[in-house]
Formats: sequence, C-alpha cells, structure tokens
Amino acid sequence: MDKNKINKWEPTKHQIDDVILPAYTDLSKRCVAYIKELECPPQYISDMLRDLADAIMTSYPEVKENSSNL
Repeated sequence: MDKNKINKWEPTKHQIDDVILPAYTDLSKRCVAYIKELECPPQYISDMLRDLADAIMTSYPEVKENSSNL
C-alpha cells in the first residue's frame, strides 16, 4: 500500500455508519460476552485485543513502519 494513502486515508460516512460503527458495536458485545463466559477480568480481553492489534501490524510491515513515524 502506498504510504501516502495510509497517512491521508479517512473513512467515508458510509464506511463509518455501515461498517465501522457496527463492527465496534459487535466487537464490544462479543468482548463483554467473553468476559462473562470465561469469568475473566476485563484486562484479559483487553490484552487479547492488544495482541491481535500487534499481530495485524506485524502482518502489514508498511503500516507498522509508517505508524511508528507518526
């Protein structure tokens, strides 16, 4: 991906309304359900999400490289 596209990318209203917000809502509900099902502290799920974010950034080195310059 072009580094300039990463710096300048902003979601459209459609993407925010139809993709991003529903994804946040769904993910939040799932995380609360996992906390209840596992009877674990919320910190465990937070750490899991952080690990996932790290894995995504590792999978896309150009994104990681660019975001470290911000």
